[in-house]
Amino acid sequence: MTSRADIPDRMFKIRDDFIPQERYISREFAELEKRKIWHKVWQVACREEDVSAVGDYSVYDITDQSVIVVRAGKNDIRAFHNVCPHRGRKLLEGQGKINKFHCGFHAWQWNLNGDNIRVLDQEDWQGCNDMNPEDVCLTAVRTATWGGFVFVSLDPDGESFEEFIDPVPQYVDCLELDKMTFAWALTVNLDANWKVAQEAFMESYHVWGTHPQFIVNIDEKNASTGMGRHGKHFYFYERPVGAPSRRLNKPVPDDVVTGFSAFLQSFYEQVGDENGNGQMTARSIKAAQKALETVPRDTPFPDYITIAVEAMKKKADEVGAPFPMPTAQQKADMGVDWNVFPNLGLVMSFDGCLIFRARPRGDDPNHCYLDIWSVLCWADNECPGVRRAHIDNWRDEEQKKLIPSLLIQDTGNIEFVQKGMHSLGLKGLRPNPVQERQISNFHKVINDYLLK
Repeated sequence: MTSRADIPDRMFKIRDDFIPQERYISREFAELEKRKIWHKVWQVACREEDVSAVGDYSVYDITDQSVIVVRAGKNDIRAFHNVCPHRGRKLLEGQGKINKFHCGFHAWQWNLNGDNIRVLDQEDWQGCNDMNPEDVCLTAVRTATWGGFVFVSLDPDGESFEEFIDPVPQYVDCLELDKMTFAWALTVNLDANWKVAQEAFMESYHVWGTHPQFIVNIDEKNASTGMGRHGKHFYFYERPVGAPSRRLNKPVPDDVVTGFSAFLQSFYEQVGDENGNGQMTARSIKAAQKALETVPRDTPFPDYITIAVEAMKKKADEVGAPFPMPTAQQKADMGVDWNVFPNLGLVMSFDGCLIFRARPRGDDPNHCYLDIWSVLCWADNECPGVRRAHIDNWRDEEQKKLIPSLLIQDTGNIEFVQKGMHSLGLKGLRPNPVQERQISNFHKVINDYLLK
């Protein structure tokens, strides 16, 4: 078993402007992460809507562990290790609905509370130790909910969820994530370490190089910071939204309203699915654009954004959809992006959120799953249907069509970064200490867990 002593001291030397690349490619480091992070920390297993009715279950696999989340009662979400206590068979996969747990090997059964209700020929164990009811029930896993997410912790004696999640709710609850539900959910196989994938969505420093189509309508000047074990980044908005990036050396035009409408259209076309739903609802994009058509072109910032948001809210009210209305101060404090340690990335918008959750894939640190979810403020029966897909080859032309085009730009970067981590010419990573501080803080928190 890998221990701290098996890993060179260099791999734990983190500065705001330096990260050792071995942390992304070392099997020993990945093994330590498995035991010290994934077997210990609170992590998102699913959304509450995945287990919306009694008997609904969702399986969460992380490293060599598997957990079943199940709704055992109207207000009772539980989780159990996904294993039969008889001979160790995995009980369930994927998502579905049950009225009891059943082992397909020897037909042992349990109710939704995890209590054993059948052991075939139980009398054969008469006089044997470790066959009491508590010995043959399913082993419980701690659960907590926040923002519509179901979190699990595999450590029965670990920290409380309240301690873990602080201070995220203080800043993010105004977005009312718990009122949002799926538009689509993708799982993408990537040839990269889970941290490379997760970190791709922790900063906006990459916008100029990766998403140049955006810089004509947004000044991407930003900064990021650690927030305890979590992190966020935020834009300065020194130029109004709709104006070009300062890096283009162009003046702020008199008409930025048109630029803001084009900015919204890019979310529809590049971040949304075939219906335009992604980081925000297509409904809100179209309502805002319609309202902006009659706005004087010289309307100052942020007045035209206020008009657009009011139009979004009016349309949401008309169809009966929720619509968050945080104050200006709440929006400033929230920022545009959070990473809830270790692997819950939140990229927020007016009435939706893109969610990124990277997980190790097998024991090889060069592979991961990247879950990409869109959750939105839908009215009842408004969602055209949740599209779920597992993409094992994102370069395949047919599979690539399922991924919004903006995110294709990111997935390419992620895999090329992983290849570069193995280069003999690389002497360590040099994150921007202002715009990528969230990433260095992330690694400092990883150290906190690994060195316990």
